[in-house]
Amino acid sequence: MWGVSRVVLARFVLGAAVAVCAAGAVLTIATGHVPTEAPAPAPDPAAALAGLDAPPEGERVVVERVVDAVTFDARLPDGGPIVRVRALGVQPPGACYGEQATSFASRVLDRRAVRLVGGTGPATDRFDRRLAAVTLDGGGDYGVLAAEAGIARAYPADAAPAAMPPIRAAQVRARLAERGVWGAPCRGAATQNTPETRPRETARLPGRTAAGGS
Repeated sequence: MWGVSRVVLARFVLGAAVAVCAAGAVLTIATGHVPTEAPAPAPDPAAALAGLDAPPEGERVVVERVVDAVTFDARLPDGGPIVRVRALGVQPPGACYGEQATSFASRVLDRRAVRLVGGTGPATDRFDRRLAAVTLDGGGDYGVLAAEAGIARAYPADAAPAAMPPIRAAQVRARLAERGVWGAPCRGAATQNTPETRPRETARLPGRTAAGGS
């Protein structure tokens, strides 16, 4: 009998505990204090749009002809006129490596689309060339590429200050690797060094003889 009483007592205690929990739940729901996770914020359309990739910067043109390492003719959009463009941030390497530099620039730029971004100075130079930073259509700064290959030298005039550190760093790497103008035969010189001409011997005056002669 005592064993039965213990079973009954256990059932009574369990039932009471369940009743207390159920009552607490009902009271919580009735008072509105339901412990739930914080609701997710409503989606913000502006924030979603801001997360998308920004459209490429600059005016898209097609290179028609390369003039030198930093100069080319390009056709403006929608069948517009051809303008001459000078890339900002770099300058030609000089006569010593000029032909090779132009050949390299032709392989990179000729008949390809690029984007032009104006600099901090005038829109054109004294030769009426349009001044712009040049970005390859697939991505990448042409000035950095040209300096890295050693076909152009860093040149900060009219370029955006933020554009110069990568170009200068690329030039340092090219110089250490002796690429382009930094290698033989130029070794960084704008013009190729030529052997010095030997000084000609002083012509002897008629009637003079060597020292010690009669």
